[in-house]
Amino acid sequence: MVLFSIENLSVEEIATLRQSLNVIDIKGSSAQFIAHLQIKLDQELNQAKQVLEQEKLNKLEGIKEIEKPTSKSTRTKKKL
Repeated sequence: MVLFSIENLSVEEIATLRQSLNVIDIKGSSAQFIAHLQIKLDQELNQAKQVLEQEKLNKLEGIKEIEKPTSKSTRTKKKL
């Protein structure tokens, strides 16, 4: 079997494809195929959500790093 990949789908697009499999008419002979497709889409959706969550956490860490005060004060004391 030759495998292909669909790339550049948004989370919403993947979720829509997955949900559409819940409403189609399935004949007995294609039930296993549709079930396997549902599993694949569920896995893709979970992976996409994990990637987005990791990106969000990385951004928050970056913001915290930027906001972290430095150990040395940048102000100098004035001599009187």
